[in-house]
Amino acid sequence: MKQADQASGKPFEKTYMCKGIAVFLALCLLVGIVGTPLEARAAVDDSTSATMMLEAMGVISADSSGNYNLGTNVTRAEYAKMLVMASKYKDQVAASFYSSLFRDVNSSNWASPYVKLSASNNLLSGYSDGTFRPDSKVTLEQGVNSVLLLLGYTSTDFTGAFPYAQMNLYSSLGLSSGIVGGIGTLMTKGDAVQLIYNTLKTDLKDGSQTYAESLGYSVNDNGEVNYAGVVTDNMNGPYTVTASDWYSKLGINSGAVVYRNGSKISLSDVDLYDIIYYSKAKSTVWAYNDRVTGIYDKATPSQDAVTSITLSGKAYTLESTKAFSALSSSGSLKIGDAITLLLGKDGLVADAVSSTVLKQETIFYVTSADTTSVEGVTLTGTEVAYTVDKNGTIEPGDVVKVTFDSSGNLQISSVSGSLYGTVDSALMTIGSNKISSTATILDTYEGAYTATSVSRLDGLQLDSGDVLYYEAKSGYITSLVLENVTGDALQYGVITSAKSSSKDSTSVSGSYVYNIKGSSYSLNSSNTKFNVSAGPAMFYGTGGNVEKMKNLTRANAKVKSVDSSTVTFTDGTAYKIAADVAVYEYKTSSQTYSYEGSVSDALAAYKSGKTMTYCYDKEPSKGGQIRVILYQ
Repeated sequence: MKQADQASGKPFEKTYMCKGIAVFLALCLLVGIVGTPLEARAAVDDSTSATMMLEAMGVISADSSGNYNLGTNVTRAEYAKMLVMASKYKDQVAASFYSSLFRDVNSSNWASPYVKLSASNNLLSGYSDGTFRPDSKVTLEQGVNSVLLLLGYTSTDFTGAFPYAQMNLYSSLGLSSGIVGGIGTLMTKGDAVQLIYNTLKTDLKDGSQTYAESLGYSVNDNGEVNYAGVVTDNMNGPYTVTASDWYSKLGINSGAVVYRNGSKISLSDVDLYDIIYYSKAKSTVWAYNDRVTGIYDKATPSQDAVTSITLSGKAYTLESTKAFSALSSSGSLKIGDAITLLLGKDGLVADAVSSTVLKQETIFYVTSADTTSVEGVTLTGTEVAYTVDKNGTIEPGDVVKVTFDSSGNLQISSVSGSLYGTVDSALMTIGSNKISSTATILDTYEGAYTATSVSRLDGLQLDSGDVLYYEAKSGYITSLVLENVTGDALQYGVITSAKSSSKDSTSVSGSYVYNIKGSSYSLNSSNTKFNVSAGPAMFYGTGGNVEKMKNLTRANAKVKSVDSSTVTFTDGTAYKIAADVAVYEYKTSSQTYSYEGSVSDALAAYKSGKTMTYCYDKEPSKGGQIRVILYQ
């Protein structure tokens, strides 16, 4: 679709035009062509899906300071690399070193293999004077021309003057999504990222599959690339960090991007005995520090051929030869020893060491407990279980610490931590306390728990009683366990029938029927009654084993406005709508509730003039949200 002008040395675009394209569209696309080229601007930053996806694919990488420099104009050399790494030619890069097609791109230049592959495959042509001009900028139409070639379009698909047909197709295919600019504007790196990201989701010319699928990537129903699949493509590991210079031993450069819990950290933040996975091609490292300490109870099927083990009553599966070496009969860890498992990305055992090596203590939130066992979830979300000789003090809702003495005897005790202040997600603080970008936060309620985030807590005032426990490292909060701050650990639905009776002051009973998001349950209690009535409610427990229930509060003020995330009332109050809000239609004639689904159903009912009732758990200033929506 593009050749070099043999006389002038300027890029020469063959004149093609899609058959039937109106002159009017061509004139519209002329905006911005006169005068100094403008910059196209895409709504892309370091945290967008496009940036994360292309980094995982190896299309882009951060500089030594961890910056992508998305606001700078992309050069021809940089764009050549992006095109090649987002194409079927990426596997030919190594074989293309030490040779060059152009006199201004030395064979030792970092860009030489990408320039060679992009030019020889007609993705980004050179000039007739034998140059490629690697530092020149790329206009939007030139960038679009290249991705259309990736999609299978050829010169026969266009007629007329370049680039009007190409730019029209760019718009009609949705390749322009998130990009501002027209013909003559200079692409920023952010524009190039967005353009290639859009291309991945676009069907090939023949309509057989998306471009991403043609590269072997899996996609979801919306045509978006499966990020997890991209991340694990060509991933190396697991590897146990045992020295401070671990990255140089693995050939990982000091500018590599490092993630923990989905957030960026620096290489220096990786600790000894962390488990890492890495990709040299993507210059990316994924670090994990999930650890569980307990007694090595059993090896399955045997210690000679161990594939899984039982640690303090809970089974764990091995994922590496390193773990096998440590836990097999030829290893140093024996049945009955107190050991620490180092868990990898899927919660599998990547390695194991004696508990004396790390002197590891396991902090966890208790979800269930009886006289002989205690179960719970660690601060990083790993489920654990321990067998105890006699438990009379630990209860669900406690935060506890488990350690082992030199003889391998288990010691368990309650822990706590006091913290208070207003949460500010922009500053990443709670009062004067700083929060790590990789912090894990659990919100809990009497044994139930859910993961939450700083953004969910934004603006809330935490009192000391709201915080069960926290950990800090180097002045930053790294883990936080809350007690029913958000209410997200509970379930929400409607009580359809509530009956209670009492024969005397000591004998009470109740019969209740309720629906939680479309599933109906009944509960008959002989020694307990709940002070509830039919209608929207919150529930603690699972299924038919609910231990507590309480009616929600119905908003009485008139609705001023409503969208998919917020309801604003005429009295000035505004409530966020819970992400998992339960929506029911109340049928007056039969006095029954029909579960209808999500907030989109509620919005449709609101717009059609239905009578709406919005029910919340507590005031917005206390973290309350709209939990149930009724319409009739």
